[in-house]
Amino acid sequence: QGVERITCDEEERVREGYKVTTHFRFAPTAGGLRRAEAEARADDGTLLLRLTYGPAATLWRINHGWKRSHETGFFLDMQTGYWARKPDDLSTPAAQGIAHEVRGGVRLVVRDTRNILLVRAAQADADENTLASLQAALERGIEAVFQVDERELASERVGEGEHRAILLWEAAEGGLGILGRLVEEPGALAEVARAALDICHFTLEGEDLRPPSDPDGCAHACYDCLLSYSNQRDHPLLDRHLVRDMLLDLAGGAVRLQHGQRDYDEHYRWLLERTDPASELERRFIRHLYRTGRRLPDHAQYNVPDYPAQADFYYESGHVCVFCDGSVHDSPEMRAKDAEIRTDLRELGYRVIVIRYDRDFEEQVREYGDVFERGKGET
Repeated sequence: QGVERITCDEEERVREGYKVTTHFRFAPTAGGLRRAEAEARADDGTLLLRLTYGPAATLWRINHGWKRSHETGFFLDMQTGYWARKPDDLSTPAAQGIAHEVRGGVRLVVRDTRNILLVRAAQADADENTLASLQAALERGIEAVFQVDERELASERVGEGEHRAILLWEAAEGGLGILGRLVEEPGALAEVARAALDICHFTLEGEDLRPPSDPDGCAHACYDCLLSYSNQRDHPLLDRHLVRDMLLDLAGGAVRLQHGQRDYDEHYRWLLERTDPASELERRFIRHLYRTGRRLPDHAQYNVPDYPAQADFYYESGHVCVFCDGSVHDSPEMRAKDAEIRTDLRELGYRVIVIRYDRDFEEQVREYGDVFERGKGET
């Protein structure tokens, strides 16, 4: 039905198109820029994608003029505010002998604030066809997993050379909160990749369900997989076979959030060095998270800024304070003190999680799966 509503004139306008570029800037904070770095790795540890999430980033869309035009920008009558095709356009006052200034080279700019996700392939020499196909596959997969409309998510390839990347942003007013999950939740991108494989007519083992030899086969791409009205400029580039292996690797892998310039292993060692020297329980807990591929805390021995208390570990996302309680916390005095502190923290808006020495770590971690997240080897 959507195709039937598209007129030939409409298709021609989109096909001819404008020269539009997209630019972005991460939101500034007191400590630098507001962004989160993550890596998507295959099950064997191979680096596949580098991800950068920027909440509330500034986004600029600049219209440089018609693609077919040799001119840059547009012509604007400065007295009337009307647009002109060119200075000698007969419809303009200047062309009719009226002394009006017509200025050329005017570019149109739209500025907005959006949640963005920058996706860079680890393979620096990925060609444009592969990037375009990955862009379409990820977009379709995200729409399927998070049940969002095509109009609520937008994407474009940006940058040049080794900085070439896929930029996705939440086009829905107010944002959707889904792009952040792709870097914060280890299994979210894998779920998107599995959905994208299905959309691209592949099984989770990589078998082609619609080979070109079949009467209903799909040679490169079709409107049931990667093609859409909004990406028709990329139709000559799109090929589902180019991204099959990448999607298979992503489907079996996991995303690990980076901490500053530290990767997952380095951040694990950094946390171990900052645990309480007297608490073997803290180190055992961190080792368990690391061995099972769980999400590691952002901080150890964290001083809560607006309350005189120190959490053993702290997750910035969700404001989660984690306390590791050894046997010393079983005394009546410590129980009362702990209860008072943790009640106050909850009233201030913090989430409090207590890890006990006398309970199985895995059992306790599973109770808070939304914080620690599942390891990539779990089902």
